[in-house]
Amino acid sequence: MRDLSWGGPRARALLHDIAADAAARAGFRVAAIEVVRPQGLLEFVAITGEPEGSRQLLGTGSRLEDMVAAIGGGEAFGSVTFVAEESYAPGLEERLRDGSWIPDIPRTDDDGDWQPLDMLVAEVRDERGSLRALFYLDEPFGLKRPSRAELEALSPSLSLTLSTVVTVIEREEFAHLVRSIRAARRVVQSSPARHDVNHLLREARETLLDALAVDELEIHVFLDEEVDQPDSLGLEIDGNVCRALHQAAARAWTEQRVVIIEPGQVWGDTALAAEHADWFTEPLLQLGYEALVIAPMGVDDDVLGMLLCARRTGSRRWTDGEGLAALELGHDLGRAVANAHATQRERRLLEELRELEAARHWFLRELTHEINNPMTVIAANAEFLATNPAADDRDVRRAQAILRGTERLGDLLQGLSMLSRVSDPHRPPTMERFDLVGVVEETISSMAAVAEKAGITLHVVGDTTGAFVLGDVREIAGAVTNLVDNAVKYSDPDHEIWLGVERREDGGLTFSCRDEGIGISEADQANLFAPLFRSTNDQALLRPGTGLGLGIVREIMQRHGGSVEISSALGHGTTVRLHFRP
Repeated sequence: MRDLSWGGPRARALLHDIAADAAARAGFRVAAIEVVRPQGLLEFVAITGEPEGSRQLLGTGSRLEDMVAAIGGGEAFGSVTFVAEESYAPGLEERLRDGSWIPDIPRTDDDGDWQPLDMLVAEVRDERGSLRALFYLDEPFGLKRPSRAELEALSPSLSLTLSTVVTVIEREEFAHLVRSIRAARRVVQSSPARHDVNHLLREARETLLDALAVDELEIHVFLDEEVDQPDSLGLEIDGNVCRALHQAAARAWTEQRVVIIEPGQVWGDTALAAEHADWFTEPLLQLGYEALVIAPMGVDDDVLGMLLCARRTGSRRWTDGEGLAALELGHDLGRAVANAHATQRERRLLEELRELEAARHWFLRELTHEINNPMTVIAANAEFLATNPAADDRDVRRAQAILRGTERLGDLLQGLSMLSRVSDPHRPPTMERFDLVGVVEETISSMAAVAEKAGITLHVVGDTTGAFVLGDVREIAGAVTNLVDNAVKYSDPDHEIWLGVERREDGGLTFSCRDEGIGISEADQANLFAPLFRSTNDQALLRPGTGLGLGIVREIMQRHGGSVEISSALGHGTTVRLHFRP
């Protein structure tokens, strides 16, 4: 047990001084203190008057049941029991030798002499009556056994010593509990714990075993997901009892308390006691558990799980302070579980979104490829029929209708292909510095004939000097062309369109396209960027379009770190602005 020895140096030094003082006042050369530890063990924390025994025994453990058996064979004088060497039960002496120090004093035949295995022991108990430590006195000065009168007088003289030992033990264990709670919080706040529920539970269990000084501990999570549910207690709880425990944990979380289950008795939940108190009796006794404590964990009003803490027979009873500490840890662990669960869900959703996005890009690529070839065949044959001198007027009109349909389908496929390309994260834009004004001027040149045919005038306004931005010139040119094409398409003859570049106060650039066209209703503006969206305005539906243009523009601007802004009113024109980052 040396690696898990009780208390810090200050507490052990204080108990050593208390033992030395008590031994001197009582007339003994040797005194020792053993504290009760988990798993029915005792640990020497102070030995005075015997340096070699101190070197060998401090930090080591012995079985509590053996010492209880030895004390039971002695004679009590108040809080002190004198255990004579001749009172040991058969076999008990051999068991005690493994964890005890036998003083090097002569064994005599005189009943009045102190024998090597004689001892005086006092049980150190707290206010609840729980055994917290054993206090030993050995080797009286003169090596004579105390008289009955001396033994009866010894008990009241040690009362202050024993109460001081309890105080030191409780203070040190409280400090240990505080340190352990802080350690547990560090565990649940660690980076791996924040992202994986099972990792969090494994790390938390190891820390909480020490923090709560229990022999076994399970952490059950009620969330609907694949979380490892341990069975380290070995209780093999059936389904009905498990559901009852979940319900008890929910009630305990609401009332902020713990539930304590002992053989034949349940404390803190009358419903669980009435239904299943008898069920727990046999498993607890069979496994040697003195108590099973249920501490709920959760966040706000929601219970997310429970801690099942078990102490074996011989361990000290569960205290109110430990119950409060377990509830506090339930809050910390509940928040950590909720955060880790949310992180895992986000990761799964992100992975699903990536898979969906990859499937969407694959589908668009395959769709445009598979449709393009038969569409080319259809268009070629329709054009042949439309120009065939042998065809009558009705067949020509039908062929021309097919051509118009293939042209529209061609526009749609071209738009889908571009949308797939500009929204594909695996195909980032080729970034370079270029003159945005030059792109606008080239767009006007390419669109001039179309605008002139529609009776619309294009104007260049704003800054006409070099205005450089960082981006993919091909994609930005496509976005600008898309906006100008839309402006021409939804304007009427004699309307004007103003195109220009402005410098913003933050150092960025803005391209604007303002028209006098039919405008966009407020209801339609909410859906403008949805793929394949067509306006509900009858005038707009009469004009050709695929409903992909603005969606493509937004994708292009987002992948360049910019944004799109639209202001419009039905019947009063539209202004679209592309904001480029500084």
